[in-house]
This record gives sequence, structure tokens and C-alpha cells, in this order.
Amino acid sequence: MVSSVSNPPVEFQPDEIIEGRYRIIRKLADGGMGTVFLAEHVLIKRRVALKVLHSELAADGAMVQRFMNEAAAAGMLGHPNIVESTDMGFTGAGVPYIVFEYLEGSLLTEEVYRLRGLPIRRALQIASQIASALEAAHHAQIAHLDLKSDNVFLTRRDDASDHALDHVKVLDFGISRFMAADVENTQRGILMGTPEFMAPEQITMPDLVDGRADIYALGVLLYEMLTARRPYVNDDPRVLLHRIVHEPPPPLGRRVPASLEHLLFDQMLTKSRDQRIQTMREVKLILDEIAFTVRPELPEASPAAFEEPNPAIEVPIVARPVAARRRPHAWWPVAAILAGVTGGVLWYAERQHAASIDGGQAVGNLRAASLALGAALLAIYALGWLMFGVRAESRAVHHSYMKRQRWLRLDWLRFDRGGPERAALGRHRR
Repeated sequence: MVSSVSNPPVEFQPDEIIEGRYRIIRKLADGGMGTVFLAEHVLIKRRVALKVLHSELAADGAMVQRFMNEAAAAGMLGHPNIVESTDMGFTGAGVPYIVFEYLEGSLLTEEVYRLRGLPIRRALQIASQIASALEAAHHAQIAHLDLKSDNVFLTRRDDASDHALDHVKVLDFGISRFMAADVENTQRGILMGTPEFMAPEQITMPDLVDGRADIYALGVLLYEMLTARRPYVNDDPRVLLHRIVHEPPPPLGRRVPASLEHLLFDQMLTKSRDQRIQTMREVKLILDEIAFTVRPELPEASPAAFEEPNPAIEVPIVARPVAARRRPHAWWPVAAILAGVTGGVLWYAERQHAASIDGGQAVGNLRAASLALGAALLAIYALGWLMFGVRAESRAVHHSYMKRQRWLRLDWLRFDRGGPERAALGRHRR
């Protein structure tokens, strides 16, 4: 049977001092093994979470060992996605306690059911951080064995620029197993963990579980984040455990990328642990790859994000595309300058020639040259205006056409294919 012993919680009063170091502020929560208080270090004034083992369990050597394992696991891993353990000790009554960093935020459970399921990209990013934390634990030969949404805390890093950015902290290594430890130190035949998140081998062979049970539990957690429900639920524990061992998980009931569905059902939630992905590192790499392909700008819960465009919809043409023209060389200003220089040379030559020939003839030649120069300059100016003026109008029409096409593409992405909203918006902008 699943261990679910009820024990009276330890009660401390506000302003009570523990071992002369920690002042109790208030109680935060009661758990299966202990009670968590908000406390403050009396010297450095740092707020901490102080977890005290239930007094009735303090006489059980196995429970005390499990409690100490939690402190050792959290203290030795030093991973940014695992809650940090900073101290431990014993109360005046000999009851052990652990000091953790104090976190502000919410449990993953609260966030999932408040939103009735998370967007795909956000769920993948949270799952990736959990996988990173458990990869570090497995590398240290520690299996969590009680991964669930109640043991995942969402907070924010101080240096996060996006205030909506989730920073994950994995909690409660209370029933974690040091996989390199002597198997004689384990309690045989006792199911430990939360039934809805248990891997089949935790039920059928609880003495031989390893880190692959955490991979299965992460699959259940990812399923819950996407659907706001767990794959197996039943009020009768025996029926629940039977379903976990023998029945396939039900479909999501929500459209997700095929790669995510394959990962979830064919690589994480398989009954045989030998058929699952074998390491958390592989899980994290695949989660990151899928998250990269999910477009964040679309409503991720909407099935339209994964539909192919409807070829029956005809996009109206509001302008004809103008063929791009090669940019002309700046020859006409150069030609104008050359014409001016040539005119100046001719004018100077006429003046020199006028000194040696009849004056009337020289003036006539000069006037003819001036008229020719003026006509050439006027022709060059008119040609340049025609080329660049027409080109400017062409560019304006082309830019208007491209702007309209961008609006149409946005309409295509934001609205259901052929839906009334898209048609109405198309008419409005037209």
C-alpha cells in the first residue's frame, strides 16, 4: 500500500527562537513528513523556509534518514533549478529541521489549474528546467521518486527582464534514493510516492526503481500542464494502480505538435522503462528542440496554429506588383556638368575668335552656341525628371502593395481559415 501515515504537525509560535539562530514568523504549510515555517536569521535578517520533521516521526530512524537525505540532496547538488538547502540542525526536543531558501511565487499545481492548462511553449520551457534539475540529481546518483506538480515551484530570477519568465525550483527530495547506496538499506515492498505520478515499476518492483521513474513522472507532469488533468485518476487506490500498470494513457484531447505527442506517449509514458528515453539529458534536448519550433506569437492552445492553409480562400489583389528596376547610374548629372564645361570652353573660344574676325559674326556665333547649350541642359534635366519621377511613383505603388500583403499574411495567421472575422477585417481594410 502507499504510505500515507498522518502525523501531528510541530507547532511553533511567532517570535519563538530556534537554537538561538532562527526566529519564527509564521507557518507556511503542513506536509506529509514535516511542517514548513517562515523564519528569519536573527543576525543577518535573511528570511528562510524552515522545515521541521513531525515529532512523531522523529523516533523512526528510517524517517529521520529520509529527512536527512532531503537535506543532503538539496545541499550537495547546487543547481539553479533545485531549492537550495543552507543549514540543518535539531530543536531543543531533538527534532531535526532543514533550512531552505525562501521562495516567492506559486506552486505549479496552482498555476496549471488556475489557467486550465498552460500554453504549449510555456509547458515545454518549464519541463525543460525540471529535466535540467533532475539531470543534475541523476548525475549525482540521486533519484527524486516523488516528482509532481506540488513539488515544483514557479518563481522569477532577479535578473529576468521578462516578468512573465518562469524560473523553476524542484522541491522535496524527501523520498529520494541514493542509487549507489546499499540496497539492504532500502525498505522492501513499500510503495513510496504520489500514486498519480508513479511509474509502473514503482508499483510492481518498488525495490528496483531508478532515475527512469522520474522520466515517467515528468511525462505525467507534462501531460497535466497541457490538459489540467492527470492521465490516471480514481478514488479507489487499487483501481488507480491497476490502470497505471495495465492501461495506456488517454489522449490529450488537445492538438499539439506531432513531435511532442510522440515524445510524451512513445518515449516517456511507456510501461516498460527499457522502452523509455534513458536519460534526462536526452529528454531536455528534445524538449528544447520542440519548444524552438513552436511559434510564440500564435495562441498556442488554438488548433489553428497547426492547420494547413485552406487553398479555397482567395486573397484579393489590391495592386499589381511593379517589377523592380535596376538603379540607374548617376550619369545625367555628370553629363550636365560636362555640357556646362563644354559650353564655357565654346564661349571662351568665341571671345578669342571675335578679336580677329568681324565683330558681328562673332556675336552671332556666340549666341548660337549659348542657345545650343541651353537646349542641351534643358533636355538633360527633362530626361532626368522623367526617369526619377516615374520611378518614385512606381516605388510608392510597390510599397503600398507590399504593405497590404503583410496585413493579409497577419490576417491569415491570426484568424481561422476563412472565418467571418478574417473576412470582416479584409473588407474593413479594403
